[in-house]
Amino acid sequence: MCYGRSLEASICFERVLLQEPKYLKAYQNLQNTKCELVERWHFRMLNDVVRNAAYKRAIQNQIKAGHDEVLDIGTGTGLLSLYALKCDGIRKVAACDGSEIMVQIARDVFGANGLSDRICLFQSFSQDLKIGDKFSLIVTETLDSGAFGEGILETLIHAKQNLLLPEGRIVPSQVVLYVSGYRSRALTASNILINEHFSSDFNLPSNCLISKEGIKCYDAEDVSRIKANDDFVFVTDTVCAMTVDFNDLECLVRCQEGLEVDQFELSCLDDGILDGFVVWFDLELDEDNKISTDPTTATCWNQAIFKLNQRLPVTKEQRLSLTMSCKDGALAISHNLNSMDNQISIDEHVLEYLNDAEYYNKLTTDIEEMEDLEKVLDLSLFPYTGLKLLKEGKTSMLFCLDRAEDLIEFIANQNDIPMSAIMLLSSLPEAFLLNDYTLDLIILQPVDVFGQINSEHFCQYQSLFPKLKPTGSIVPSRLELHGSIVHSDWIVKCCRVENPELHQFHIDRYLSTLETENHLDLGPFTYENLAEPAKLTDVHFDGKLHEADMQLALREPTDPAHIHAILYYYQIEFAPQKEFLSTQRVQSFAKRSAFIIPKDAFQGGNGNAQAGQENDDNEEEGGQPARTKVNRVNINIVQNHGVIKCNLLDCQ
Repeated sequence: MCYGRSLEASICFERVLLQEPKYLKAYQNLQNTKCELVERWHFRMLNDVVRNAAYKRAIQNQIKAGHDEVLDIGTGTGLLSLYALKCDGIRKVAACDGSEIMVQIARDVFGANGLSDRICLFQSFSQDLKIGDKFSLIVTETLDSGAFGEGILETLIHAKQNLLLPEGRIVPSQVVLYVSGYRSRALTASNILINEHFSSDFNLPSNCLISKEGIKCYDAEDVSRIKANDDFVFVTDTVCAMTVDFNDLECLVRCQEGLEVDQFELSCLDDGILDGFVVWFDLELDEDNKISTDPTTATCWNQAIFKLNQRLPVTKEQRLSLTMSCKDGALAISHNLNSMDNQISIDEHVLEYLNDAEYYNKLTTDIEEMEDLEKVLDLSLFPYTGLKLLKEGKTSMLFCLDRAEDLIEFIANQNDIPMSAIMLLSSLPEAFLLNDYTLDLIILQPVDVFGQINSEHFCQYQSLFPKLKPTGSIVPSRLELHGSIVHSDWIVKCCRVENPELHQFHIDRYLSTLETENHLDLGPFTYENLAEPAKLTDVHFDGKLHEADMQLALREPTDPAHIHAILYYYQIEFAPQKEFLSTQRVQSFAKRSAFIIPKDAFQGGNGNAQAGQENDDNEEEGGQPARTKVNRVNINIVQNHGVIKCNLLDCQ
C-alpha cells in the first residue's frame, strides 16, 4: 500500500526501529507522522456506535423509499458506502474523498468485503468530479464542531446543482444549532492572561495579553471532558440559534452568502463570570433519525467554543444580544461584549505557561534564593523569571529566546528595564556562541505543553555546562517520570478501532497500522487508576540510552483486557533539596500523556502470565473458561535522545 509521502516517511521510521528499536527519535517521529496521516478524531468517529447506527438506518430508509443511486461525499474509510451496498434494492453507489490516504484505505476495505466491482471510487473533492452521472441520494458527514467548517454548504450547493437528481434527497437533511454561555478557567487560560501574580509583578494592565489563536472564529473542545474536571459551568440559558435545511438550495445559498443572519438573546442564570459561548448542533438525518453533539451526551464530536477576550461579570437575568451567521462556511457569533483595550497577541502555549501561577511562583521563589546571578540564560517558554531578576536588580544581563519579542519589549518599557540588558537569541544554538564561564544561571524548559520532555534542551544539557561559571547552576536540578496503570474506554477509542462492526467490515485491519501508542496533550478525561501512582524513573539530562525495568502492583486482581494505558506526568525539582512540583495538577500548563497498551499485548488471555495467578472462578457465566486475572504489571522504560518510551513486558 502507498498512502503518499507521509506514509513513506512512517515506513522509513518503522524500518529504522526494526534495526534499532531503542532509537526513540524515530519512534517519536513515527507517532507524529501517524497523527498527520489520520487525525485522532477519526478513530472517535468510527467508534461512535450511536452515530453509525443512525446513519445506517437513515440510508436504509432512503433506499427503501426508492432513492437507490447513492453518492457518498467524503467517504473516509467507506463506512457509509458499505451501509448502502448492503441494502436490498441498491442500484448504484459511488464515493469520493479528497484525501489520497483515505481513498486508498477505502479501496482496500471495499476489496476485503468483495465489493470493489460494485462501487466507483474517486480520489477527488465532489466539486471536481467529472462523471456525468446524477444520483437520487447523497450522503455525507463532512461537518466539524461548528457544523460548516469542512465546507458542507459549498459542497451541497454544488451537489444539488450538478450531482443530485431533481427529486433526490440529501442525508443529513438539516442541522439545528444551539448556543449557551459558559465559564471555564481551563479554556480562558489559553486565551487571555489571568495570572494576577504575573500582572502584579510586571505592572501589566488587565486584558493586555490575548492569544493569537483566540482571534480566529472558534476552537473545538470536548466540553464533557472539561466538565468532568468541574471546570465548565453553563452561565446562561440555551437557545436554538440557527436552522439550515440541507435539501433547500435557496437556504444553502443564503447561508453561504451571509444573507442568513439569526438574532437571539441569552439570559444569564445567576451573578457570575462569562468567558464565552459554546455551540453544538442536532443533525437530523431524516424524519426518524437524529444525532446530537450536545456536550451532555456521549458523542464523537467536540463543540465549537467562541471565547471572549475578557472575563465579563454578568448579573442574574441579564440579557445578552448576539447574532449568528455562516458566510463562506465560517460559523460566526457577533456581539459587543469584547474589550476594546489595546492588547498584545502572543502564542497560545506561551499564554498557558504564563497562566500556570503555581509553576510561576515555585520557579521564581526557588531561584530568588540563589545568589550572585549576574548573567542569566532563560530558555523558558517565556523568560518571566529572568525578567523579574532584572527588574529587581538581582541580575545585570538576561539572555533569552526571541519567540515573544513584542511582549518582552512591552514589559521592559512598563518596568524601566533597559533593553540593552536583554540579549535576544533566535535559537538555542546561539547560546553556544557565548563565551565559556559566562553564565551564573541557566533556566531550561523541562517539559512542553503537550506533556513531552523538551528533548532539545535535554540533549544539549551537557554542552551548556561549559558556559557556566564554576559556581553557576542549571535549573531544573532533577526531573522524575511518574505514572500509573489506568483503565479508560475513552482513551482507547481515540487511538484505535474498538467498534466490533468495523471488525466485521475489516476496517480495523487497514487502520491498525496508523494507530498510535503515545497519546499526548491529555486534558481531563474519564479513567480509573488500576495501580497507585508511582515514580517510574529519573529523567536523565542527556541524549544517551538509559533503560530500567519496574513492577507496578495493581490495586486488585484485574482482567488484562481492562489494562488500557500508562498515564504519565512529571515531578520537577527546580533547585537541589527543594520540594518537587508536579505536572499532575488541574491548572498545569503541561498536560498529561499516556502510553497506550496495544490491543494484542494480552493475546492468549493474559500475556506472559505466571503460574499461581488468581482466578475468581473456573468458568464464566455461560460455561466459557474464565480469563485469568493479574496482580502485577512489569514495564520497561527506555530513554534515548531526550525521548521516553514505556513498554509493557508482561503481567503476573
